[in-house]
Amino acid sequence: MSPQPIFAFVDLDDSLLQTREKCRQAPLTEAAYDRTGAPLSFHTPAQIALLELLQGASLIPVTGRNLRALRQVRSPRFSSYRITSHGALVLGPDEDLLPSWRAGLHHQASEWAGPLAEVAAIADELIATERLALRSRVIDDLGIPVYVSIKGPPVELSLLAERIAPHWGTGVVHSNDKNLALLPPFADKAAAVRHVMAEIEDTVEAPPVYIGIGDSLTDLPFLRLCHFALVPQHSQIQAQAWAEPGAPG
Repeated sequence: MSPQPIFAFVDLDDSLLQTREKCRQAPLTEAAYDRTGAPLSFHTPAQIALLELLQGASLIPVTGRNLRALRQVRSPRFSSYRITSHGALVLGPDEDLLPSWRAGLHHQASEWAGPLAEVAAIADELIATERLALRSRVIDDLGIPVYVSIKGPPVELSLLAERIAPHWGTGVVHSNDKNLALLPPFADKAAAVRHVMAEIEDTVEAPPVYIGIGDSLTDLPFLRLCHFALVPQHSQIQAQAWAEPGAPG
């Protein structure tokens, strides 16, 4: 019998890499860069050790980054599928949309382009009216509008999330630390991971083993699809699920 192949579906930011101020260990290893080529995100020694442990697995990113931002990640390297923009796009090793994903995506993206633009305008209006120190923009991936990204201080993001939620009832308001994302229904990490699992199972001989890694509450649906799930220390999931009774939030 052939050995069982291992596939690791991995969230990136705040799971396998993070900005310098979030790193709790040293020395740091450069992992991702900004548009100018300056180091932006880093691995801690513990993350390097985890990546070494996963050397026998095929790593598949399941990230909020669009493809352009994913290309700025130099470590880890990816040679298999890629899931970008919170699950909106499913790409093959050639970084092109999987044909099996393309038709459904284009239909839904066309349907949601208008609502995304509208909620982005509402966000901009609320930011201006409340004089919030936030930055908002619609994220495109391969030319497709996929979600609204808002960045800034967590307290102000929390206020905006509360105000904008009634205007985004059919979508998802994803908030974690200094990032807020307004996701349309087609930006669904679990649906994308389920699709890739089906593709994998059509091509391998032995039953695959799936590992999931994620830090945000919105990662939980795709982590549940995996045989094993890894959650970083000090993550949103850990704070919500494993907080000690009586400990401060």
